[in-house]
Amino acid sequence: MERYFFEIKASPPTEGELRKNFLTSPLLVKDDCIFFEHLLKPDAATRLNFHQYGDRTGCEASVNGFHIVDFCGESSNVLAIAYGFLQEFVEFWRNQFDEGCIIYFGVIPEEEEFGPDVTFTFHKKRIGENWMDLKKIKTATDAIMTIEI
Repeated sequence: MERYFFEIKASPPTEGELRKNFLTSPLLVKDDCIFFEHLLKPDAATRLNFHQYGDRTGCEASVNGFHIVDFCGESSNVLAIAYGFLQEFVEFWRNQFDEGCIIYFGVIPEEEEFGPDVTFTFHKKRIGENWMDLKKIKTATDAIMTIEI
């Protein structure tokens, strides 16, 4: 299944703003957490408050979350662009880290007030820490795909 999703490139290339902000510079490693540097506020880089988020996993998932549509310009096919970004992020992660990662890919349909859009976030895989209970994902009201690498 992984071969189908990540080796066969059927998606358009990632848009310029997505690439520039998330795939061209290395991810920032701070206090055993991994962040998109673009999303980490400068003052937070020096003092992270994990208790505000519950734990390191919650901190990573909260800080690294963003809406794909905010970086798509006028493009109308947000889902295809998001899927292309997802494929490139998996490669990007694998080129930098040997550690596991969990990616959350949430789809907001066109019929919704703020749709169409895709939310994206990730966190490093840790034993005993979960941002979302993956065993209960089938009962979620939103369309969420998780990828474990």
